[in-house]
Amino acid sequence: MENESIPSPERGDVHLLVSFFEEKLRRVSDIPKKGMQATIFRVPENIRRTNVDSFEPKMVSLGPYHHGKQLFRATDERIKLPYASNFFRRCADVDIVHRIVERFKDWEADLRCAYSEQISMASNDFVAMLMLDCAFITEFLREQSACTRTDKEEYSWKWAAPSIVNDMLVVENQLPLRPLLYLLNEGTDDLLHHRPLSLMELFLRPLMWQIHRNLSPTSDLTSDFSSFQTSAHLLHLFHSSLVSKLRDKASPLITVLSSFPSAEMLQAMRILFANKTNGSNFMDITFDASKRSMEIPQLLINDDNISLLRNLIAFEQQCHVVDNYASTYVWFMDCLINTYKDVAVLRKHNIIVSRLHSDEEVAHIFNQLRRTNAPVVDFDNFYLAEVMDDVESHCRNRTNKFWALWNLSWLRQNYFTNRWVTIAVTAAVFFNLLTLVQTVYAVLSYAKQ
Repeated sequence: MENESIPSPERGDVHLLVSFFEEKLRRVSDIPKKGMQATIFRVPENIRRTNVDSFEPKMVSLGPYHHGKQLFRATDERIKLPYASNFFRRCADVDIVHRIVERFKDWEADLRCAYSEQISMASNDFVAMLMLDCAFITEFLREQSACTRTDKEEYSWKWAAPSIVNDMLVVENQLPLRPLLYLLNEGTDDLLHHRPLSLMELFLRPLMWQIHRNLSPTSDLTSDFSSFQTSAHLLHLFHSSLVSKLRDKASPLITVLSSFPSAEMLQAMRILFANKTNGSNFMDITFDASKRSMEIPQLLINDDNISLLRNLIAFEQQCHVVDNYASTYVWFMDCLINTYKDVAVLRKHNIIVSRLHSDEEVAHIFNQLRRTNAPVVDFDNFYLAEVMDDVESHCRNRTNKFWALWNLSWLRQNYFTNRWVTIAVTAAVFFNLLTLVQTVYAVLSYAKQ
């Protein structure tokens, strides 16, 4: 379609040109119907070029976008195939392969529509790919679950588990959740079928919890998973687990955006920072105006977590069914972090734990996440609106402005940072004042005489 040429109207064949454009418009009219269903996207070039590695799987390919690449042939044979083979070997039903093929064939049209790009794979190849990938993920989740036991010798590639989990959260490396849940149900032991636990409780909740603990070791994930089946894929599921307790906080933002202070400035205005350990997840930021306390859950900064944030942002920027909560979080953190001094303030209060080389590198990462990735934030549906508005109100107070001027002044930073230096300087000022008073008194007495 891209290579079609416009017919030359040299002979005044207007009707031919009209027919050409009508046919082109007719084809395009069908695209929005598929586009509205798509939830698995290619990352746009303006976002991808900021950090290509963040949007590429490293260990295993899932779905059609990276299928068949030379990079994954070794892991397909040594990791993916053994996992998938064991899934079918465990299932006692001899007709399971036939049943899964029939079900996936029935779903094929809808499953193709889950991808934003047209998939050129033949029908049998597409279904076989989904069966292999879903069987692999099903068996991987079963192995990771505490509800099941796997012989240690059954898999010799357990060291690859963290990398596999990271690949499962790459926006281009997603599988539709519907066939995955179907295989989870088919492959679940009869004993587990009779437990009062859903597939979510058995396999997916532990995965979501572990991903969050890797992001924020000191906070918990207390989200509502009741609507997990409305999620389109695993990255969407993790995103839903983050925002389920934040939706009630969304409201229009009133704060003047250009004037919001950084962490160093807020500390100078007597705002106290604290590591929040009782939030619903790492994005659950609160501000208590009566205590002048901003509580922010801890965030572990390393390459894997930064990649996850990039993929959450990329997913939000393209999927019309999700709100921009991760983009909002990164936008807010970038407001707090302008320089390495702001990172030092947050690190001092155990809000940021960095595995990078320096505070300057952390500051650069957040500045890049906001500005280069250019996340679109909905300020009319802003879950941190109350926090920012209350902080802005605190900063407008004249007393707090005075404290900021004093705390950031040259005199304060050079002479009043150490207790003993403060005492010495105060004593010196006091004795100089006494000397000045004595001198003035002597002059006045001499003048009277």
